[in-house]
Amino acid sequence: MVNHSDGDMTGRPGPGSAVDPPDLSIVVPAFNEAERLPETIATLLGLLDARAGRSQLVVVDDGSSDATAALAADLLGDRSDCSLVALGRHRGKGAAVRAGILVSSCDRVVFMDADLATDLEDLDRVLAALDHADVVLGSRRVQGSRVEGQTLTAALAHRGFAGLARLVTGVPVEDFQCGFKAFRAPVAKVVFEQVREPGYAFDVEVLLVVHRMGLRIVEVPVRWRAMGGSHIRLVADSVSMLVSLARIRWRVGSARRGRWARSRRAPR
Repeated sequence: MVNHSDGDMTGRPGPGSAVDPPDLSIVVPAFNEAERLPETIATLLGLLDARAGRSQLVVVDDGSSDATAALAADLLGDRSDCSLVALGRHRGKGAAVRAGILVSSCDRVVFMDADLATDLEDLDRVLAALDHADVVLGSRRVQGSRVEGQTLTAALAHRGFAGLARLVTGVPVEDFQCGFKAFRAPVAKVVFEQVREPGYAFDVEVLLVVHRMGLRIVEVPVRWRAMGGSHIRLVADSVSMLVSLARIRWRVGSARRGRWARSRRAPR
Protein backbone atom coordinates (compact mmCIF):
# COMPACT_ATOMS: atom_id res chain seq x y z
CA MET A 1 0.00 0.00 0.00
CA VAL A 2 1.38 3.39 -0.98
CA ASN A 3 0.38 6.59 0.78
CA HIS A 4 1.18 9.99 -0.72
CA SER A 5 2.19 12.56 1.41
CA ASP A 6 -8.64 2.98 27.06
CA GLY A 7 -5.69 4.46 29.05
CA ASP A 8 -3.85 7.73 29.72
CA MET A 9 -2.09 10.03 27.22
CA THR A 10 1.13 8.02 27.48
CA GLY A 11 -0.53 4.85 26.24
CA ARG A 12 -0.31 3.02 29.55
CA PRO A 13 -3.39 0.86 30.18
CA GLY A 14 -5.83 1.99 32.86
CA PRO A 15 -6.53 -0.01 36.01
CA GLY A 16 -8.12 -3.34 35.27
CA SER A 17 -7.57 -3.11 31.51
CA ALA A 18 -6.95 -6.32 29.60
CA VAL A 19 -3.50 -6.07 28.02
CA ASP A 20 -2.71 -7.80 24.75
CA PRO A 21 0.90 -8.31 23.59
CA PRO A 22 2.03 -4.84 22.42
CA ASP A 23 1.82 -4.19 18.70
CA LEU A 24 4.77 -2.55 16.99
CA SER A 25 5.11 -0.16 14.05
CA ILE A 26 8.59 -0.03 12.52
CA VAL A 27 9.31 3.18 10.60
CA VAL A 28 12.29 3.29 8.22
CA PRO A 29 13.18 6.56 6.43
CA ALA A 30 14.98 6.01 3.13
CA PHE A 31 16.78 8.44 0.85
CA ASN A 32 18.66 7.04 -2.16
CA GLU A 33 18.91 3.63 -0.49
CA ALA A 34 18.30 1.41 -3.53
CA GLU A 35 21.62 -0.38 -3.06
CA ARG A 36 21.05 -1.54 0.51
CA LEU A 37 17.25 -1.70 0.57
CA PRO A 38 16.83 -5.33 -0.59
CA GLU A 39 18.85 -6.68 2.35
CA THR A 40 17.25 -4.27 4.82
CA ILE A 41 13.68 -5.06 3.80
CA ALA A 42 14.35 -8.81 3.70
CA THR A 43 15.68 -8.61 7.26
CA LEU A 44 12.70 -6.59 8.48
CA LEU A 45 10.15 -8.81 6.75
CA GLY A 46 11.74 -11.73 8.56
CA LEU A 47 11.28 -9.82 11.81
CA LEU A 48 7.61 -9.18 11.01
CA ASP A 49 7.07 -12.86 10.26
CA ALA A 50 8.75 -13.84 13.54
CA ARG A 51 6.39 -11.50 15.40
CA ALA A 52 3.44 -13.38 13.89
CA GLY A 53 1.23 -10.57 12.68
CA ARG A 54 1.72 -8.24 15.64
CA SER A 55 3.73 -5.61 13.75
CA GLN A 56 3.76 -3.38 10.70
CA LEU A 57 6.55 -1.94 8.56
CA VAL A 58 6.35 1.62 7.19
CA VAL A 59 9.04 2.61 4.70
CA VAL A 60 9.19 6.32 3.88
CA ASP A 61 10.85 7.37 0.65
CA ASP A 62 12.25 10.86 1.14
CA GLY A 63 12.06 11.99 -2.49
CA SER A 64 14.90 9.75 -3.63
CA SER A 65 16.49 10.39 -7.03
CA ASP A 66 17.32 6.70 -7.50
CA ALA A 67 15.01 3.67 -7.63
CA THR A 68 14.35 3.55 -3.87
CA ALA A 69 10.59 4.12 -4.08
CA ALA A 70 9.95 1.66 -6.92
CA LEU A 71 12.20 -0.94 -5.36
CA ALA A 72 10.55 -0.60 -1.95
CA ALA A 73 7.10 -0.96 -3.52
CA ASP A 74 8.22 -4.13 -5.29
CA LEU A 75 9.88 -5.63 -2.20
CA LEU A 76 6.94 -4.87 0.10
CA GLY A 77 4.46 -6.19 -2.44
CA ASP A 78 0.84 -6.40 -1.35
CA ARG A 79 1.51 -7.41 2.25
CA SER A 80 -1.16 -5.96 4.53
CA ASP A 81 1.41 -5.38 7.29
CA CYS A 82 3.60 -3.13 5.12
CA SER A 83 3.19 0.29 3.57
CA LEU A 84 5.25 2.75 1.57
CA VAL A 85 4.92 6.49 2.11
CA ALA A 86 6.28 8.55 -0.81
CA LEU A 87 7.09 12.16 0.07
CA GLY A 88 7.49 13.17 -3.58
CA ARG A 89 10.41 15.51 -2.99
CA HIS A 90 13.45 15.40 -0.73
CA ARG A 91 12.47 17.02 2.57
CA GLY A 92 14.98 15.58 5.07
CA LYS A 93 15.25 12.71 7.52
CA GLY A 94 13.19 14.46 10.18
CA ALA A 95 10.32 15.02 7.76
CA ALA A 96 10.47 11.39 6.62
CA VAL A 97 10.39 10.01 10.16
CA ARG A 98 7.54 12.37 11.06
CA ALA A 99 5.50 11.19 8.07
CA GLY A 100 6.02 7.55 9.01
CA ILE A 101 5.17 8.09 12.68
CA LEU A 102 1.95 9.92 11.83
CA VAL A 103 0.63 7.09 9.60
CA SER A 104 1.68 4.28 11.95
CA SER A 105 -1.15 2.41 13.63
CA CYS A 106 0.24 0.16 16.38
CA ASP A 107 0.49 0.67 20.15
CA ARG A 108 4.24 1.22 20.06
CA VAL A 109 6.43 2.67 17.34
CA VAL A 110 10.15 2.50 16.69
CA PHE A 111 12.11 4.21 13.96
CA MET A 112 15.44 2.91 12.71
CA ASP A 113 17.89 3.84 9.99
CA ALA A 114 17.80 2.02 6.64
CA ASP A 115 21.36 0.79 7.12
CA LEU A 116 20.32 -1.16 10.25
CA ALA A 117 23.47 0.09 11.98
CA THR A 118 21.93 -0.78 15.36
CA ASP A 119 21.77 -4.51 16.05
CA LEU A 120 18.17 -5.75 15.86
CA GLU A 121 18.99 -8.12 18.72
CA ASP A 122 18.63 -5.04 20.94
CA LEU A 123 15.04 -4.36 19.85
CA ASP A 124 13.38 -6.50 22.52
CA ARG A 125 15.31 -4.75 25.31
CA VAL A 126 14.37 -1.35 23.92
CA LEU A 127 10.70 -2.32 23.75
CA ALA A 128 10.77 -3.83 27.23
CA ALA A 129 12.03 -0.49 28.58
CA LEU A 130 8.79 1.13 27.35
CA ASP A 131 7.06 -0.64 30.24
CA HIS A 132 8.50 2.06 32.52
CA ALA A 133 9.22 4.93 30.10
CA ASP A 134 7.49 7.01 27.45
CA VAL A 135 10.44 7.21 25.05
CA VAL A 136 13.39 4.80 24.85
CA LEU A 137 16.61 5.70 23.08
CA GLY A 138 19.05 3.20 21.70
CA SER A 139 22.30 4.70 22.98
CA ARG A 140 25.93 4.40 21.91
CA ARG A 141 27.13 6.38 24.92
CA VAL A 142 25.83 4.64 28.04
CA GLN A 143 27.48 1.80 29.92
CA GLY A 144 27.13 -1.53 28.15
CA SER A 145 26.95 -0.12 24.62
CA ARG A 146 29.28 -1.33 21.85
CA VAL A 147 30.40 0.85 18.96
CA GLU A 148 32.28 -0.70 16.04
CA GLY A 149 34.02 0.88 13.07
CA GLN A 150 33.52 4.53 13.99
CA THR A 151 36.43 6.84 13.18
CA LEU A 152 37.94 8.99 15.91
CA THR A 153 36.90 12.13 14.05
CA ALA A 154 33.29 11.00 13.83
CA ALA A 155 33.26 9.92 17.47
CA LEU A 156 34.58 13.29 18.63
CA ALA A 157 32.09 15.15 16.42
CA HIS A 158 29.15 13.14 17.80
CA ARG A 159 30.26 13.62 21.39
CA GLY A 160 30.77 17.33 20.83
CA PHE A 161 27.35 17.75 19.28
CA ALA A 162 25.69 15.78 22.09
CA GLY A 163 27.40 17.94 24.69
CA LEU A 164 26.32 21.13 22.96
CA ALA A 165 22.75 19.81 22.55
CA ARG A 166 22.60 19.06 26.29
CA LEU A 167 23.86 22.56 27.08
CA VAL A 168 21.42 24.29 24.72
CA THR A 169 18.32 22.21 25.54
CA GLY A 170 18.86 20.98 29.09
CA VAL A 171 17.79 17.48 28.03
CA PRO A 172 19.89 15.05 30.15
CA VAL A 173 20.67 12.32 27.60
CA GLU A 174 24.01 11.05 26.36
CA ASP A 175 23.13 10.17 22.76
CA PHE A 176 20.65 12.36 20.89
CA GLN A 177 21.15 10.97 17.40
CA CYS A 178 21.37 7.20 17.38
CA GLY A 179 18.79 6.19 14.77
CA PHE A 180 16.96 3.70 16.98
CA LYS A 181 14.19 5.22 19.12
CA ALA A 182 10.97 3.74 20.48
CA PHE A 183 7.83 5.52 21.70
CA ARG A 184 4.44 4.79 23.13
CA ALA A 185 2.32 5.55 20.08
CA PRO A 186 0.09 8.24 21.69
CA VAL A 187 3.22 10.06 22.86
CA ALA A 188 4.82 9.77 19.42
CA LYS A 189 1.74 11.21 17.70
CA VAL A 190 1.55 14.22 20.04
CA VAL A 191 5.28 14.94 19.85
CA PHE A 192 5.73 14.57 16.09
CA GLU A 193 2.67 16.73 15.40
CA GLN A 194 4.72 19.54 16.98
CA VAL A 195 8.15 18.82 15.47
CA ARG A 196 9.12 21.05 12.56
CA GLU A 197 12.85 20.40 12.11
CA PRO A 198 13.19 18.53 8.79
CA GLY A 199 16.88 17.60 8.82
CA TYR A 200 19.32 15.51 10.84
CA ALA A 201 18.89 17.59 14.01
CA PHE A 202 15.21 16.64 14.33
CA ASP A 203 16.06 14.18 17.13
CA VAL A 204 17.03 17.11 19.33
CA GLU A 205 13.68 18.83 18.81
CA VAL A 206 11.83 15.56 19.49
CA LEU A 207 13.64 15.03 22.79
CA LEU A 208 13.29 18.66 23.82
CA VAL A 209 9.52 18.49 23.29
CA VAL A 210 9.34 15.22 25.26
CA HIS A 211 11.42 16.73 28.06
CA ARG A 212 9.32 19.90 28.22
CA MET A 213 6.16 17.76 28.44
CA GLY A 214 7.57 16.09 31.56
CA LEU A 215 7.63 12.61 30.02
CA ARG A 216 10.18 9.96 30.90
CA ILE A 217 13.15 9.24 28.61
CA VAL A 218 15.31 6.14 29.12
CA GLU A 219 18.54 5.25 27.32
CA VAL A 220 19.30 1.59 26.61
CA PRO A 221 22.78 0.46 25.51
CA VAL A 222 22.96 -0.99 22.01
CA ARG A 223 25.48 -2.49 19.67
CA TRP A 224 26.08 -0.09 16.78
CA ARG A 225 28.27 -0.54 13.69
CA ALA A 226 29.41 2.25 11.39
CA MET A 227 28.08 1.49 7.92
CA GLY A 228 29.36 2.66 4.55
CA GLY A 229 27.29 4.86 2.29
CA SER A 230 26.22 7.41 4.88
CA HIS A 231 24.62 10.58 3.50
CA ILE A 232 26.01 12.69 6.35
CA ARG A 233 28.80 15.11 5.39
CA LEU A 234 30.74 15.57 8.58
CA VAL A 235 31.82 19.21 8.17
CA ALA A 236 28.93 20.69 6.18
CA ASP A 237 26.22 18.89 8.13
CA SER A 238 27.86 19.68 11.46
CA VAL A 239 27.61 23.39 10.68
CA SER A 240 24.01 22.95 9.53
CA MET A 241 23.10 21.09 12.73
CA LEU A 242 24.58 23.85 14.88
CA VAL A 243 22.31 26.34 13.12
CA SER A 244 19.42 23.92 13.63
CA LEU A 245 20.16 23.74 17.36
CA ALA A 246 19.74 27.47 17.71
CA ARG A 247 16.55 27.40 15.64
CA ILE A 248 15.09 24.53 17.72
CA ARG A 249 15.90 26.24 21.01
CA TRP A 250 14.24 29.45 19.86
CA ARG A 251 11.17 27.75 18.37
CA VAL A 252 10.45 25.43 21.30
CA GLY A 253 11.27 28.10 23.85
CA SER A 254 8.90 30.61 22.26
CA ALA A 255 6.07 28.05 22.23
CA ARG A 256 6.67 26.68 25.72
CA ARG A 257 3.64 28.26 27.37
CA GLY A 258 1.27 27.60 24.54
CA ARG A 259 1.50 24.65 22.24
CA TRP A 260 3.44 22.30 24.56
CA ALA A 261 1.13 23.03 27.49
CA ARG A 262 -1.91 22.17 25.35
CA SER A 263 -0.18 19.01 24.08
CA ARG A 264 0.03 17.63 27.63
CA ARG A 265 -3.73 17.17 27.62
CA ALA A 266 -4.03 15.17 24.41
CA PRO A 267 -4.83 12.62 23.21
CA ARG A 268 -6.57 9.95 25.30
